[in-house]
Formats: sequence, C-alpha cells, structure tokens
Amino acid sequence: MKYDLLLKNGNIYTVDDKMPHCCWAAVKDGRIAALGEHPGEGLDAARVIDLGGKTVLPGLMDCHVHVMPAGLNLSAVPLQGAGSIDEVLAMMEDGCARSGRDWVFGVNYITQNVKEGRYPTRFELDKISQGKKVMIMAATLHGCAVNTAAMQVCGVPENMPGVEFEGGRATGVYTSDESSFLANANAMGDLSDDELWQYIVDCAENAASKGVTTMHGLFGMFVRDDRDMDLISERFGELPIEMAVFYQTWDVEKAHSMDLPRVGGCLTLDGASFEYTMANFEPYRSAPALRGVLYHNDDEVYQVVSKAHAYDMQCAMHALGDRAIDQLIWTYHRVIAEQGRKDLRHRIEHFSYPTDSQIKMAKDLGLILSIQPGFTYYWDRPEGGEFEYMFGREGADRWDPFNKLVAAGNIVCAGSDCPVTPVEPLVDIATVAHGINPVRNAPLGDAIKMVTINAAYAAGMEDRKGSIEVGKDADFVVVDRDPYEYTGDFAIYDMKALTTIREGKVIYEDAAWRRQQ
Repeated sequence: MKYDLLLKNGNIYTVDDKMPHCCWAAVKDGRIAALGEHPGEGLDAARVIDLGGKTVLPGLMDCHVHVMPAGLNLSAVPLQGAGSIDEVLAMMEDGCARSGRDWVFGVNYITQNVKEGRYPTRFELDKISQGKKVMIMAATLHGCAVNTAAMQVCGVPENMPGVEFEGGRATGVYTSDESSFLANANAMGDLSDDELWQYIVDCAENAASKGVTTMHGLFGMFVRDDRDMDLISERFGELPIEMAVFYQTWDVEKAHSMDLPRVGGCLTLDGASFEYTMANFEPYRSAPALRGVLYHNDDEVYQVVSKAHAYDMQCAMHALGDRAIDQLIWTYHRVIAEQGRKDLRHRIEHFSYPTDSQIKMAKDLGLILSIQPGFTYYWDRPEGGEFEYMFGREGADRWDPFNKLVAAGNIVCAGSDCPVTPVEPLVDIATVAHGINPVRNAPLGDAIKMVTINAAYAAGMEDRKGSIEVGKDADFVVVDRDPYEYTGDFAIYDMKALTTIREGKVIYEDAAWRRQQ
C-alpha cells in the first residue's frame, strides 16, 4: 500500500496500553493506517517525515478555552508586568497611539500586582485614550475597567453589582460577573463579524503552533447576542484545528433545539480568586470579611442540570471554590439519583479548591474534572506567590491537588482557560508532573493523559482521538524533547512543538525544523 504520510525513525508514545511505544506511523485518508516498532524503512508514502529520533505524542487538546477573547488577547496590550497605575496608563496610551482600530484592549490585569491595588478609572483612562474606546480586562475575565466612550457602549446599569463609584459617579470599573460580563458582551458586540471571526482564527492558529489539534472551545456569554456562537456554527470547517463547541447558555431548550450534544462550559456558579468572588467556606486571608459569591441559587442550578440530563446532554459549569463545588456536585448527585446514571460525562470546570470528600464524591458520580494547571504555574510557589498572599500557605497548597485527583481515580482533563493563562499544553504537562511546588505533582503519564486520551473522553471523542491507534484520526505532535528524559533541571518546561498534524495534514511546522527535512 502507498500511504499518504509516513512518520518514521521516531520515539512515538501512543498513550495506548496495548502498544505504548512504536517507531513509525503510516497515514491513509486522514486516519492512522499502520504502526510499527522497527525503523519504518521500505514503506512507500507520498510524504515521508524522518523524525530523526524526535518524540511524537498524540495531537494535544486544550479542554477549556474562551476562544474569541483568547484570540483578542494575542493582539491586545499585555498588562501583566505593570506595577502601578501610571505604568498601566503609559502602556495603554502607547497602545492607543499605535492602534488603527476604534477599540483598544488591555489584558491580563491583576489588581494585586499593582501597588495601588485597583483598576484605573474612566477619568484616568479618558486622558490617554486619544479618542479610542478603551477596555482593560482582568486576567480572570471576571472584572474590567473602561473609559467613558467605552462605558457608553457597555451599557452597564449603575445599580448592578460590582459597579464602583467615586464622588457619586460611576468610575467605569466593574468587579462582579454580572457587571463585567455585560460590559464584555456589549464591547465585543460592537465589533464586526469579520473582526470576531479573525480573533477565533487567531486563537486556533496559535493553538496549532503549540501542538493542539483539538480544542474544547467556549462560545457565547462574552459577545452580545452570542454572535460568536453563530460564527463558529457557520464557519467551523475553516479552522485548522477541530473544535468541540461548548455553548455557554443557561437556556438548555435553545441548546437542545440546535442539536448540540452538550450545554454550558464556564457557566459561573462563583467568580474568581483575584476579585474575591470565588466562593469558599472559609474567608480569604487577604480579605477576612469575604468568602466569595454564589451567583445562582440551588434551584437555578438544578433546573439547568436536570433539563440537560433529561435531554441526554453533557453539562459543564464553572466552580472554583469549595462552596461552589459543593453546590454543583450535590446538584449532580440529586439529578443522577432522580433520573438515573447515564454516560453523559457531566463536568466541573476548574474544581480548583476541593475538599477531600468532594474529590471522592466526584469519582463516585463519574464526573469529569476539567482543571487548569496554568493557575498554579503562574500564581503559586513553595514560598510566596499570589495564592499564598490570598489564602495563606496551607490554602495555597490546597489549590489544584493533581495527585489527589488522580489517586482517587478521577478522569481529569486539562486546559488553559485562555486568555486567563496561555494555550500551552506542553507546559501544562510539565506543571502537573514537575511543578515548582511538589505538594501537588502527579505522575508524568497521568499528566500526558490529561491533554490526550482523557481530554478526548471528556468530549466524547475517545473512539477517534486522544491516542495513536490504527483507525483513529491521524493527529500527532512532534516534540523537540522526550518528556520522560526529564532529570530535574526543569528542562521539561522548554518542550515545544516542531510539527502539528491533524488528520494527516501538517497544520503547523517550526521553521527551523522544516529546513532540516
């Protein structure tokens, strides 16, 4: 047989227990046609990639991406390095001067890293905006600040939670999900379809450069009238990667009428840590009067989960803090008790701060735990870091207990929550297995599964994705180093994708690697 593509002389980890390792893989009609353990000489193919001993993994997946905002982030003003309001204003002023667009966005903003501990107000932003509409978005997406021109478009009522005031006037700062999500949706809604679609394409192309062949993409909520959901429904075939679409709507009937297999994604039961809206049983160390916010009562959550379960639809909701996790996990328990267990693979997105009993209960209910290793990669260290500031050392060590989740037998998949953290599944692997704070580290094999076979299972795709097996989609990533050769010098964090292949077609190729072929 003449194959379409042959990968030979490789170090191929299949993530398949029946054949964990091989040296060559042949592709025909977009599927894996054959695998072998010898070097792969003498096979005929239209294109041959000699791996030269390089490592191959199944095509990687990111299980939680806010696709349109993630694409926007790539061309916005990055504010994570700003240490003061003056620095923020200078960076945004430069962004306004360089931009030819009506809107200028600043992203990755964390108030705890700015010496004033706040957002800039619209009065400050007005002075540097040069006639542009300006929005600064929290790193978490759970807060924002706008100038006066943008505030008029955002249309947030002044009596809405999270609207801040100064001298009796709204400052353009929104710190709750209700106000910030509305501001975001109306700001994004002010963009054209072509602008929105370009952000979606930018997100997908960037992901491909990181080894991603499939993304669990979240649509709706952040664009007025859910226009991004309409766009992905119409144009999904134009993207280089496959998109498992999660429609973020509380309207289960609408999602069901669209014949979607799932509903939800980041339907927020609580908020985020930096805004002190993540709902915990115990107060924040850095804000002792606060325990976060539950945005919905038990019945509202039950109505969504119950309808989704009745329609045989997978359901996914955002729950970071242990109080929010408790609300969701007991709702799943109630619905399963009433309607019976089905193979729907309901998910808890984040599951960042669970108790031991919640970890066990998730396993007993067969829930999918969709976690974000980037949170601890960026915000926790053995001594110090944002999480220690907010929760104390013991509380920070509770975040994302990868080892406990795995040891309890849970199905765990991993994602970035981009634009909260970047799409970097190879860094996620390193973080889970060799995090700088070893209190949570899990085995490397389990870390790889979180972005391959577990990720496929979490979206009902395991019959054709997530492992390198004959008959499955020919999705691969060629990596510049073998993660199993990690020796303790953190070189594993420098892994990068050399080539990304989806259904037998190269969708990304590192320029230097290409010249070697």
